[in-house]
Amino acid sequence: MIKNYGILLLPEFSNLCFSNLIEPIRAANDLSDRPVAKWHLFSVDGQCVSSTSGLTFPVNQSIADIPGTAPLDVLFVLASYNYESYITADLVKSLRKLKPYAVQIAGMDAGAFALAKAGLLSGYRATIHWAELEVFHERFPDIKVCADRYVIDRDRITTGGASTSMDLILELIRQHHGEQLALAVAEYLIFDIEQPGSKQQREYASTWLSVRAPRLAKAVRIMEANIEQPIAISDLASKVGASQRQLEREFHEIFKTTPARHYIELRIAAAQRLLRETSLGITQIAVRCGFSSSAALTRNYRSVYSCTPSNDRKSHRARAAASIQA
Repeated sequence: MIKNYGILLLPEFSNLCFSNLIEPIRAANDLSDRPVAKWHLFSVDGQCVSSTSGLTFPVNQSIADIPGTAPLDVLFVLASYNYESYITADLVKSLRKLKPYAVQIAGMDAGAFALAKAGLLSGYRATIHWAELEVFHERFPDIKVCADRYVIDRDRITTGGASTSMDLILELIRQHHGEQLALAVAEYLIFDIEQPGSKQQREYASTWLSVRAPRLAKAVRIMEANIEQPIAISDLASKVGASQRQLEREFHEIFKTTPARHYIELRIAAAQRLLRETSLGITQIAVRCGFSSSAALTRNYRSVYSCTPSNDRKSHRARAAASIQA
């Protein structure tokens, strides 16, 4: 039986996420005696939509056309960068009306945010790209948020983005068409590291580091878990069973920097995500990222990104507004 998929692309979507979603479906058709799936591309207004890389996709159907392609087995909503700028009140209203037209609705990458704002994930277990997990959890306490690569919970699907999209679609091919075709697609695309949905999004990278420098990997995980209340480097060294000198030497060998500098950069990266994806004030962001004041945040922010937090936020919003107008 041919499966019917719909893909709604929001501006500045990830090319990698989209390709990892669509290419396995195409490959499944090529490897089968007859087509097993078809798909439709939609944008909010039916006009061409550009990815974050500036590539333009010739979409000729709007969100209003989705009912005409029903019943859809899965409606994928793909959002990535500057997603809050594109998840408008009209889009949220439209998404709420689409429940009868799809057996399952999927939020890909940051697409989970769109589903959550439409109330489509309330009471469900869901994930989102790891960089947005904290904000997502705070904004939607009625959702059971986790850091899994992807989650299939009844008629809702969510993913962390990029490579997790291929993990998910291979699982859907497996469910819809059997193990043999899923394996054939994975082999055809030379995708030999398929991960289960329950695997943590950042586990592969940390595993690589754990093999090469286990104490360093543990130190980084502790840093990431203590952004709001940073711990002293001497205490960090003790927690990983090393002297401060040993830990500094390992950081220099692997990362070409000091533990203190790496810690600052992790906290500043967290601050940038909050600046760009939330409306929190600079002082609130400073506190959440372990800085004693907005001045301390600004000083360190400038040392990493060569601009102030306020200017970064303004520039980011201006670029997003320009993309919308374009």
